[in-house]
Amino acid sequence: MDGTGTALIVIDMLNTYEHEDAETLVPSVRAALPGLRALLERAKAGEAPVIYVNDNFGRWRSHHGEILQA
Repeated sequence: MDGTGTALIVIDMLNTYEHEDAETLVPSVRAALPGLRALLERAKAGEAPVIYVNDNFGRWRSHHGEILQA
């Protein structure tokens, strides 16, 4: 990635996983995290923007840090 015309879009990963189907989702999320971490590091190294898209169950926040602290 050289950052030119490239972006990484991360969908529905900023989540406290405190909802009805969380128990079902957590194993697949854990399995996906190493690959996601590698992609994030590659995007950062290539200076590509990272775009987070998330549905926070109607509790919209202006910054991902608020979700991560929840």
